[in-house]
Amino acid sequence: MACTHKSRTGSDGCRCLSYRQARRPLLDKDQRFVRNKRRNIGCEVSPKDLPPTSRTPLPTVLKAFCDHLRTRQTYKSYRKDVSRLRNVFGEVCAALMIRPPGRPNGRRGQPQPDKYARNHLNAKRLEDVTPEILNRFLESRTKRSHWAAKTVNNIREILHRLFAYAIKHHSFFSGDHQYPNPAAGVDRCREPAPEIRFLTLRQIDEQLAALRDHPRMRAIVATCIYAGLRREEVTWLTHEDVDLAGRLVRVRAKTIYGKSWQPKTQRNRVVPISEALMEVLREYQPPRGSVWFYTSPGGKKWDPDNLSNDLRVLNRAKGLVWSCGDYRHTFGSPLAQKGESHYKIATLMGNSPEICRRHYAALIPEEMHDTVEFTKPATREDSARDATRELLKEILRRVDRKTGRRNRRPCRGAGNRPKLHRHPTGPGVP
Repeated sequence: MACTHKSRTGSDGCRCLSYRQARRPLLDKDQRFVRNKRRNIGCEVSPKDLPPTSRTPLPTVLKAFCDHLRTRQTYKSYRKDVSRLRNVFGEVCAALMIRPPGRPNGRRGQPQPDKYARNHLNAKRLEDVTPEILNRFLESRTKRSHWAAKTVNNIREILHRLFAYAIKHHSFFSGDHQYPNPAAGVDRCREPAPEIRFLTLRQIDEQLAALRDHPRMRAIVATCIYAGLRREEVTWLTHEDVDLAGRLVRVRAKTIYGKSWQPKTQRNRVVPISEALMEVLREYQPPRGSVWFYTSPGGKKWDPDNLSNDLRVLNRAKGLVWSCGDYRHTFGSPLAQKGESHYKIATLMGNSPEICRRHYAALIPEEMHDTVEFTKPATREDSARDATRELLKEILRRVDRKTGRRNRRPCRGAGNRPKLHRHPTGPGVP
């Protein structure tokens, strides 16, 4: 069908002015504006020209997506994403079943009930999940279950990845052609500033003194405080990772007993051992018959959950409430207060500079004290600075003066030649 607008028409269809303006990349505009513009163009397309809505069973695509996540990320991140999917859809497939929690004695307990039972999305197919349903569900869970803004954003992110996976691998096509990915119709919540809890120097001494009778747990806590290691990174340390002669702790990927492990950020790093940590590690005697530097009471690799449980019991007996996350923040907070850069802190802690800026920016001292002072007495440094400034002004003044003389010098051209003084000639002139 030919274009009815009064403009040129090409062989490939309508190329009128309104179409060209809508499809123009608009490089000088924001990319979000471009996406919204193209989305509006898609709304103008006739529904008869769109492909039919797919019919994807929800349990099938969730099981396939969980298997996809298991091969792409670490086990801890995989369990977090599975838990978020379970909070939305419930135990609709075997991959979303709640696994029994760990116990300090190594045995598995009974399965825990689902605390969000009967409050999940009732959908049999993935196409039943629309942006309107998602918005109502998240708003309801925020009011009833008091979900934080960060929790809502994490669920929105995993749902966006679920629909993107279904589009690529299961030919998913949404019934709402305005939102091919229904999770894109959910706005992100504004997260409040993070509250960082860390130990002071006095509290560090109190924590280590409380574990004096438990040298192994005391060494683990000191490693988390003075090296900034995560809970899982400590449990995966081997004798080769802790170099006491070189005073280095290496956090790196490894495969032991056929089981592979990667750091959280998929990057290896090296943390120097400080004097305070070196003093604690000298008192600790690592086991000789095991490959692990810190073993469980049973002589095996320590499970991170069991480690937290044992530490919680010991701290409660002494009236302390600190955890491994607080110990890790204790490593970054003094560095920020000392004035170290975000890049150095991020390199030592295995994070990105943006995460360190978000967590420790309020702790970094800013050199703006002179800015807020209305009246400040002059010091010797200020006098010397003023004298230097006056000397520079005088030098520039002299340079300008010489430059101005050169510019005012007359040109030696034909019309501006200097007049020669001629002596008068004639009778009576000697």
